[in-house]
Amino acid sequence: MDNLIGANDVLFVLLGAVMVLAMHAGFAFLEVGTVRHKNQVNALVKILVDFQYLHWPTFL
Repeated sequence: MDNLIGANDVLFVLLGAVMVLAMHAGFAFLEVGTVRHKNQVNALVKILVDFQYLHWPTFL
């Protein structure tokens, strides 16, 4: 029974992490959609750099 509870906890945390990453991608698309066409690459690079510096401890 304890193994099942532990597995459910891990699954819950992993699903939460996937949803947060998907939400980050959604906000990236929203921000890119609000800028002019010539600035879209700059906006994506800014978003990716922000993602890198905010989440680097997670992936160590």
